[in-house]
Amino acid sequence: MDKLREDIFKVGEEKYIYVDEKVKPRNIEQTVPLESVDDLIQRIREARVFVCILGGTRRGTDIEINKNISSISFFEIELFLSALMGKPVHFFIRNDYVPDPRLSDLLTIVESSLPEWISKKCDDSQIIEHCRRLANRERPTSPFRSLRHIYPPVRRFVQGLYTARRRNKIRFLAEEYVSRHSQPDRHLLQNISELIHTQPNEERRLARLFIGIWELMAAPYSTCSDLELLQYWNALLSEWSKAGAWYGLHADTPLGCLAALNSVTKVREHLKKQGSVLKPSDIGYPGGALASAKYSIAKRLIKKQDRERRFHEALNDLDIAMQLPESDEAGLRAIRGSIYRQLGNITEAISEYETVLNLRQSCGANLSAIGEAMSELGYAYLKRFHFNKGLDYCREGVSLLRSGTRPGFLVRGLRKLAVAYLCNGKLIKAFDIKEEAKKLATEHGAFDQL
Repeated sequence: MDKLREDIFKVGEEKYIYVDEKVKPRNIEQTVPLESVDDLIQRIREARVFVCILGGTRRGTDIEINKNISSISFFEIELFLSALMGKPVHFFIRNDYVPDPRLSDLLTIVESSLPEWISKKCDDSQIIEHCRRLANRERPTSPFRSLRHIYPPVRRFVQGLYTARRRNKIRFLAEEYVSRHSQPDRHLLQNISELIHTQPNEERRLARLFIGIWELMAAPYSTCSDLELLQYWNALLSEWSKAGAWYGLHADTPLGCLAALNSVTKVREHLKKQGSVLKPSDIGYPGGALASAKYSIAKRLIKKQDRERRFHEALNDLDIAMQLPESDEAGLRAIRGSIYRQLGNITEAISEYETVLNLRQSCGANLSAIGEAMSELGYAYLKRFHFNKGLDYCREGVSLLRSGTRPGFLVRGLRKLAVAYLCNGKLIKAFDIKEEAKKLATEHGAFDQL
């Protein structure tokens, strides 16, 4: 494999094909594993296409977290990140390849979840030739690329998935589990739980969450009776839906927010049967989160009737959530206001946003939450052509949002403020605010806001 890597590196003229072992040799024993994961995230983001060459029996080096060896390797996390970023992936399988059972399970999941990934069985000379063609093909940019913005590929993709899958409740990774004799490492799961709450970058949070979820897959939630592991399933999948929302995982896919939340619903049913002592809000029907996920998908659908159908599914989820004890009325009303706005019911949207703002101010909510409500209300006023009023609310909302800890909310507020400035003819300020939003979104992996 070392000679093959060398030959492929030379095929790319040592600059068009990135081979980690050639460009950045790593001493595993002296490297902080998660720093290497973060570096790989950046490399994959920069790449146009990801090539996997499978040979021998190894599955890659397992990732270590605080001296706990996880059940996922660097290679497996690279595959996962490529899927998240929507990169074209090509598998080239050497004649000597005998898959490790754990990697074989992952490839089965990949095959069922991502059928568009291309797989070929080749000898070394054929692999080199394929890489040469990929390097030459991927460099030029088409002069007709801008035409794709009429209906961007992501919108067409979301529409196609919705049409094909909306009748079935898709669950996380299609509930394909990994066969392992060992039970999940609880110390590692605890470490992951702590790490994700101190990581502000959504893309990196997803990478860490996937390590934890992969560890849990040795104890499928559909059959697990261990209360602690079910609680980890509930927590990590819930966090996945939050990070995925900012990252932009809005489609009927096994890695999407909706799939994670459908799985959360099932996990919470099991938790109730096991007599969990968690708060009702932690094991109740996740109607608000489901409504938000469906709302985000609906916005991207091309067909009007499909958009409206999914918006009304979201409204039904909100109605259920409103009846639950300890429901977050302000948060649920905020989502409902956004749905009304998308449906063109601006008066109802403004009424909901005003109620949200009043609720948060009266209960002493934090400044960021109040700022979010102001920003949404201001944006709704713009839709009613109340440009000055909309600008005032958006501007004050962003001022308060700057005190928050979740950058995604600030990015969203900045984008709305840029529109408010534009509506008021302040073009330079609109441009500056939009650029600030883009920079912040890129820095924190909130690519949904780009």
